[in-house]
Amino acid sequence: MVKRLIIKLIIEVGSTVAKSFMKAYTQTAKQQGSKSANPFSEFLNQTMQAANLTHKPMTRDEAFKILQLTPEKTNAEEIIKIYWRQFHKNDPIKGGSFYIQSMLHNAKCELMKDFSDINEKDILEKIKKEEQNQKVKEEDVKQEEQKEN
Repeated sequence: MVKRLIIKLIIEVGSTVAKSFMKAYTQTAKQQGSKSANPFSEFLNQTMQAANLTHKPMTRDEAFKILQLTPEKTNAEEIIKIYWRQFHKNDPIKGGSFYIQSMLHNAKCELMKDFSDINEKDILEKIKKEEQNQKVKEEDVKQEEQKEN
């Protein structure tokens, strides 16, 4: 007997929620009128905006803070160099955070808007070569130390 009442209650509540949702959907569709946008997606967007869940673009100040740069000393090579190092330090495979990687990427993109004429790939290749040269030097120093011992 109690099971039947609970089941009836669940069905009644579920149908009420479904009816309310459909009513909201049809209202939104009517409000859109001649717009060609999907009424459901518009309804969802309005709901997300009301709940403050929408994505806000990153500001330049936030980008400078994330990459720990100052506007006076910033150039394209410095932006990419810091981005590259921090991005790989925060690799999820190494225990880092994908969220932080995303923030670093967005910060780099925001700051690189000022340097649209610069090719990021060339700078990145230069940075990689510098890192490889540094690793080779470190290995040479280690080998010399081992020879001395």
